[in-house]
Amino acid sequence: MVVLKYRWLHISDLHSICTGIKTKIMREALLDEIRYLNQQCKFTFLLITGDISDKNQGYDGAKELIHRIINAMGLNLEKVFIVPGNHDVNRNMPNNRRDLIRKGWSLDVLDQDEDDLIKELLSGQEDFFKAYESILGRKYPTDKVHFYTDIDENMSIIQLNTSWMCYDSENESGKLHIGLDNVYKCFNDDRLRVKPIKLAIGHHRISDFNKTVGNNLKSMFKSMDIDLYLGGHCHESTVVYDPIINTEFCSCRQARVENKDYPAGFIIGDINTEADQSSFQFYNWDFTLAKWMFDYTVSPAKHGKYYLRGSKFTREPESKRNVIVDLKLFGIPLNYQHVMDKFNIQKVAIYKSSISDIRPQSIEEWVSCLKDLVNLYDKIIKGSNKVINIFPIASIPLLVSFGYLMQNNNSNVRIYQYCENESEWVYDNHDDNILVNVSTKENGYKKLALALNISGDIKQDDITAVLGKRYDLLEVSIENTSPSVLNYKADVLRVKLAVKKKLDRISRNYDEIHLFLASPAGLCIEIGRIIRENMYPNTFVYNYVNSKEKKYSRIFNLHEIRNLSDFD
Repeated sequence: MVVLKYRWLHISDLHSICTGIKTKIMREALLDEIRYLNQQCKFTFLLITGDISDKNQGYDGAKELIHRIINAMGLNLEKVFIVPGNHDVNRNMPNNRRDLIRKGWSLDVLDQDEDDLIKELLSGQEDFFKAYESILGRKYPTDKVHFYTDIDENMSIIQLNTSWMCYDSENESGKLHIGLDNVYKCFNDDRLRVKPIKLAIGHHRISDFNKTVGNNLKSMFKSMDIDLYLGGHCHESTVVYDPIINTEFCSCRQARVENKDYPAGFIIGDINTEADQSSFQFYNWDFTLAKWMFDYTVSPAKHGKYYLRGSKFTREPESKRNVIVDLKLFGIPLNYQHVMDKFNIQKVAIYKSSISDIRPQSIEEWVSCLKDLVNLYDKIIKGSNKVINIFPIASIPLLVSFGYLMQNNNSNVRIYQYCENESEWVYDNHDDNILVNVSTKENGYKKLALALNISGDIKQDDITAVLGKRYDLLEVSIENTSPSVLNYKADVLRVKLAVKKKLDRISRNYDEIHLFLASPAGLCIEIGRIIRENMYPNTFVYNYVNSKEKKYSRIFNLHEIRNLSDFD
């Protein structure tokens, strides 16, 4: 069996003359994100699905931006594919454009009129064709309208000019023609037919064509075995698999910042049949954080990731896979293949938090991070009977919150820990038999502070600086605290059980519980799982800030994190 490995960036609707400050900031961050993603795994090609200009008002900005993207990806120009959009059309060319198009709208199929109509209307795209050659150093083959280019012996990119008939964006949806005979000529090529993977790109959605054209186009997709159709135009990210024709349809957001209802976005496509990891990963631009995040508004993608359904790409359907949750938010990215091999994790779907390389400080930042974690839990873990493998390194309040979302009723969850002494992830392959000490100072107050001394020692004076003097204290500790101890499952559960037994017994005596934790990541998650949603009082989690006045800052009440995550 041929191993297929491809990785691409899909962007659309650049509207390149739109250069407000919000768009400038977003595009600079886009280039940084592309460089970062390319370091993780090299790109094979770039797809741009139209509207590189805005109302055909020049292409110099498009050329500059596209070349910067190409350089960030480290690609040669022959690996870049661009199709025109409705904004890449001079709507005054030819002079009788309006009449020609309205006549075309009245027809279900163009048939004998197709070639003549296309020839006349293509004059409206002359500016785009010149820009195409200036950007890519090769001519757009206008004699073919639709054409394909080989990536290699296994894959071809079919470039469909869906915009040659555009004139009136407000009224043309559902009326457009694509030129079915010319599509047929493109598809009906012996060399193309035998390609294992056929990826088509165009600007418009199938629904933008008239129904007869759309249905006939889909019929050709089926008979010619077109695997993927990627486009833009709608300024929204969407993905739909049509099982009747075995084709994935995917649309991309725009590459400008307009407003919160239509954020900027891009898509990373992966085909990897060797690792059985073929997917779309959707991104959007977070206004609040000024940061690229996973776009978890896309349905049916889970937390922004959608596994391709075609049998060419996927051996094991996503619904039957176990799960890796990458909650490693700091440092070197998680090596998936390494942990899969080490822990014999097979047939997996991999989902990653999109809040990497951020240490929240403001309430807006914490809330954005919580939104991500709540969605990750709801879409991937909640109600699942799959084996969930979690690899966590993150800020303590986020780890505790993630554990709180899971509660203590997910026996299918495996939480791994990073052992600093070994520079390696570990699970249950050892037991250090670490002794746990539990002590309390009960004065009859209604506040309880939990000090968990594992990775370091929490000073009571620092707790008092936050809570005042009127609180009871529960201390759980080990001897020789250090960031490199308590790595293995047995020791983690030993500490968890000690905390749980004590809190279950005394929690009803208090109106509030305050968590001050110096502990490894996996244990922080387990502490969060202890806090019973309907049994414990308001429970507040703190972050170590090391300021002169106070060492700890209250972040949020665990019982309210779902409400906080709705904060806008």
